[in-house]
Amino acid sequence: MQQSQLDVSKLRVAPYVRKSTDAEDRQIQSIEDQLGEIDKLASHHGFKPVEAFSESRSAKKPGRPEFNRLIEKIIAGEIDAIVCWKPNRLARNPIDGGQLLWLLQTGQLKAIITPGKVYLPSDNVIPLSVEFAMANQSSLDLGKDVARGMKSKCEKGWRPGLAPLGYLNDKLGEKGEKIIHVDEERFALVRKLWELLLTGNYTVPELTNIANDKLGLRSKKGQKVALGGLYHLFNDRFYYGEFEFDGQVYTGKHKPMITEEEFDRAQKILGRAGRPRPKHKRLPFNGLIKCANCNRMISCDEKVKHVKSANETRRYLYHRCTKRTKDKPCQQPAVSYDSLIEQVTNYLDAIAIPPEFLEWAVQSLREQKKLEETDRNAILRNHQKNYDACLEKLDRLLDTYISSENKDRSVLTEEEFKAKKNTLLKEKAAIEKQIRSIEQRVNEFIDLTIKAFHFATYCKAWFEKGDYETKTQILRALGQTFVLKDRVLMLELKSPYVVMQNAVTDGLFANPLLELARTLPREPEKAEEPAFAATLSKWSGIPESNWRLNLGKVAFCH
Repeated sequence: MQQSQLDVSKLRVAPYVRKSTDAEDRQIQSIEDQLGEIDKLASHHGFKPVEAFSESRSAKKPGRPEFNRLIEKIIAGEIDAIVCWKPNRLARNPIDGGQLLWLLQTGQLKAIITPGKVYLPSDNVIPLSVEFAMANQSSLDLGKDVARGMKSKCEKGWRPGLAPLGYLNDKLGEKGEKIIHVDEERFALVRKLWELLLTGNYTVPELTNIANDKLGLRSKKGQKVALGGLYHLFNDRFYYGEFEFDGQVYTGKHKPMITEEEFDRAQKILGRAGRPRPKHKRLPFNGLIKCANCNRMISCDEKVKHVKSANETRRYLYHRCTKRTKDKPCQQPAVSYDSLIEQVTNYLDAIAIPPEFLEWAVQSLREQKKLEETDRNAILRNHQKNYDACLEKLDRLLDTYISSENKDRSVLTEEEFKAKKNTLLKEKAAIEKQIRSIEQRVNEFIDLTIKAFHFATYCKAWFEKGDYETKTQILRALGQTFVLKDRVLMLELKSPYVVMQNAVTDGLFANPLLELARTLPREPEKAEEPAFAATLSKWSGIPESNWRLNLGKVAFCH
């Protein structure tokens, strides 16, 4: 264990323990085990822990109450250091990780103590940055794995998610293999609603009353059938044996409630011709923004008004919450389309980088790519040696097992052979995964970075000139979550744009910097100026000296 360069026994050290509620952390040590490790650290370093912070929440997104309370106490000067099991207990997203790095760099946080290392303000920030980045990437990789699992389940004929009314999810099956059963209590009642609709003698509001009052139909949570819910039910192709997931239609293995012909006939009765199709008229931001009050989606409504005095028809767009039930309507006020456009434009302004910087950034990234490829090849050679050594071990293991000396299995039993073989196969698979990852990492990073820079440079112009669909796509590309509260759009920027927003806020794209960009080609000796290098270093985590060198090359060859 690394010894601290300062006497941590005199610091006010706060333990932080966390166990995520998400699947990726089900194998992580329990909170009790983490506290046990912290007790050992306290004994080793001679400090007495002060107030402990514990929570069972995912760290993939900012917003953990106990973590935020810990940060507030550090800023207030009530806590000097944090002790935890691993850095990924503290942060798995770039915002929380960046906050901790800043507190450490400024000395407000005097140490982060873990079993393997004590991180100090005087240390190089890169190792801890890498720890946080690896934790963040692990969360992203998990999301991809989950998506692949969901797709596999769809291909097997089982729709992911909550089963619709009249069906039940399997609670006893293996993960990824759970099927959908008929709900014996409700299946016949929902089928009765379909039959009544197909007579053509009932409206959906009338069928809602029949479902609640005459049939006594209730959801699995005991709730009455809502009008909007019944419309959704009659528009769900799941009831005739198909389902849609992630834009693709699959054939289900569940028991259909109606026939496809009945479904198409129901759509005609409801005023839809055959299967549901996308509307030709698309309104902006539908299905993207959620209500802060009730978590329902915010929809866009168009109002048409004829102004007699001007003898013209005017159209107005408003965005409002979709929860409009009579008993408990949502109190979130509607916001005009023009106001929403103005707010999105402000977000785009906050990440805007000048074209002059874009030109230099792209050229420097390409230079950096050459250096990274050199390092990558050296790492790949080491992994290839390990891979070849693993194959040799497998060959020797097999030779030993089938040798004449082992006929009676006295040298290597069958159980030992299987155990060692499985271990080596896992090692071989892990090395293969590392090789694939390294081969893709540099190209993916550079390409994604260049795309992000281009987006930040031109997104505002695209947004202003684009149609409703383009505006929606740009907003979706900009953020991760979108919430409307009191007519104010609140969004969480995607991590690359958080860096750009910080750069804009810090004034890294001020006029003197742009003037430097214009003079660099004519005066290569000024390429050592740190402004561009500092920005690119913040973006990538690569040392600033590397970027200065590359900027000099780019300027000289321009």
